[in-house]
Amino acid sequence: MTAVLLNVAHPWGAADAVDAAARARAAGLDGVGLVDSPRLFPDPFVETERILAATDAPLAGPCVASLGLRHPVTVAGAVRTLERHHPGRVLTVVGRGESSVRNEGLPVSPLGGYTAALEALRDRLSTADGPVAPGRVLGAASGPKTIAATAAALGGVLVDVGVDAGVVARAVTLTRQHDPAAAIWLFLRAAVTSSEEESAAAAEPILGSCAMRLAAAPGWYGIEASDVAAVRAVAESHDYARHGTAGARGGAVTAADPLVRDRFVLTGEAGDITTRLRPLAGLGIAGLVLAGAVQGVEDRLDELVPALRAGLRAPEEDR
Repeated sequence: MTAVLLNVAHPWGAADAVDAAARARAAGLDGVGLVDSPRLFPDPFVETERILAATDAPLAGPCVASLGLRHPVTVAGAVRTLERHHPGRVLTVVGRGESSVRNEGLPVSPLGGYTAALEALRDRLSTADGPVAPGRVLGAASGPKTIAATAAALGGVLVDVGVDAGVVARAVTLTRQHDPAAAIWLFLRAAVTSSEEESAAAAEPILGSCAMRLAAAPGWYGIEASDVAAVRAVAESHDYARHGTAGARGGAVTAADPLVRDRFVLTGEAGDITTRLRPLAGLGIAGLVLAGAVQGVEDRLDELVPALRAGLRAPEEDR
């Protein structure tokens, strides 16, 4: 059965992460991830310890720990410390941390530097005095070059390419070309909604950042040249100081909003979500991380989680 985690994205002063983890478990999830953006959210490593100590969650951990703000040696030290206290229950996802570094006025690391950081992290996690098991440390990746580099350097990828079945399948194939044994998880923006208005509201906190990915690699995502300027306008409307929170676009609406949402956000009734995921069944996706920043995602988790698992259930599991 596909593991499903909720990436908790409660800003400072909002709901407590331990309470959120308990609610996620009650809704049938396997655990939680914790966002890493210190200007907006509590520290994910500290919150991971609190959750694993206070709940029965099988998995919890930072998602995505920003290697743009954190040195890989310190990340490895934190992961190994958590593993010592909670063996087998820590799932760590790292990434460039674009939004977190933008908020601090820092440049996004070039691919070469980021790859070196991934390799340093891998080396520190592979020491004989406490190696971390393969498949529980992943690198988030959304473009083909980053996917390839992450698979080769780390052996585990959280694929963040939206919900278009063709793009997801290409990302999975590319990952396995660079490491056939790589653990592959899928970062998924999804919420059960009952109207177009609810669907638009669900995407509001993250739509601009999704558009940024499309505009940066339109060929990879199959965006027509005639649509690139409109997609870029959606990306430019995003306020990274409010990333992942309601009002991140200040209520902006463009003609390209539905195009971006259709590529990156699963909305609709539970049956519609299952149908959209069906083409991905059998790809060997080990788990899903649900974007907690999608507005309303936590409101109908009891419907969403079974719909996701049904959509990704391999054909042989239905027999």
